[in-house]
Amino acid sequence: MITWKRQLEPIKHLVDWVWYLKVEQDEPIDHPPQLIPNVNAHYIISPPEQRFCYYTPSLQYQGKGTHLLTPNTHTLTLDDSAPLTRLGLRLTPTALYRLGLNEAGQLNQCRQDSWLDGLFRFKDYQALLIKGDESNILQQVAKDLAPLLDKETSDSAAQLADKAVTAIELSQGMQTSEQLALKCHTTKRTLERAFSKVIGMSIKQYQTIVKCEALFMHLYQHPNETDWATLAQQFGFSDQPHLIRQVKKLLGVTPGKYLSIRDLVIDVYGDFE
Repeated sequence: MITWKRQLEPIKHLVDWVWYLKVEQDEPIDHPPQLIPNVNAHYIISPPEQRFCYYTPSLQYQGKGTHLLTPNTHTLTLDDSAPLTRLGLRLTPTALYRLGLNEAGQLNQCRQDSWLDGLFRFKDYQALLIKGDESNILQQVAKDLAPLLDKETSDSAAQLADKAVTAIELSQGMQTSEQLALKCHTTKRTLERAFSKVIGMSIKQYQTIVKCEALFMHLYQHPNETDWATLAQQFGFSDQPHLIRQVKKLLGVTPGKYLSIRDLVIDVYGDFE
């Protein structure tokens, strides 16, 4: 498996990072990867003949080639098989809105008729993806993304949502809507309306996903830490039962069950650390 992720400084307010994943033919995929709920949209460039299939007990996205995943509030299972190659753009939570796109504010969607098709032509990436040449891939991405800088706009709703997102990240999702509104110098109602309009989910929903993502990343990096009471306090849950309820709601399994299986392959979204 080959993986990497990098940030492009000029567009970091629109794209958190560019990521690459390649799995060779003889590399096994032991468990169907599970993607945790995510507040970011991902634009994924892959060969036209390469299939994708994401599913939950109640929905399924499938197709071939390049596609856009909007933010999702469900755990998605991937029906993956080697070989596969993916080049992804992890977009910032306000990027779709800032670019004035129809997908802004939408959740749990997978689109193939994407707005980026005019910028990202697979033929420009075909040889680069096969070689996995990081430097040349990043040069091509930077070139193709440059026109976006002339398309972006920022109104009051986007500015409020950006301020709230930054505050949530700094506090690890531990502030109330009232506290966030004070930091953003606005009312709770105005902030909540702006946040929902730009990002597509409530502040509380966003905070829960951010806290769970931080928890899963911690467990991924420290697999032997299983003091749930301490972890609940560390990641902003009211107590251990609250943590367990939230994890089960998002994953469909308890934290203990997850640790026994460990099938969350978060690197599909470029979270390689």
